[in-house]
Amino acid sequence: MTRYRRHYSSVENPQPIGWRVKGANKQHVIDMAQSAEMSAAEFFDLMVENLELDERGLPKWLPRKEQEGQLPIDST
Repeated sequence: MTRYRRHYSSVENPQPIGWRVKGANKQHVIDMAQSAEMSAAEFFDLMVENLELDERGLPKWLPRKEQEGQLPIDST
């Protein structure tokens, strides 16, 4: 198994994430990154930078919460 690494100093202001995620999801990202012949961190950065966002600035696949905080309208 080849380990892919970014070039040293190729990331501006690098930050460790430190989140706890599902093991299967972490492995899925690692597997996809290896298939793309890049590091998991580089794959993550590209994935985030290429998300298609809606007018709210959120990913289009994220469900809308349009009724939250609004009173129901009486239709009678």
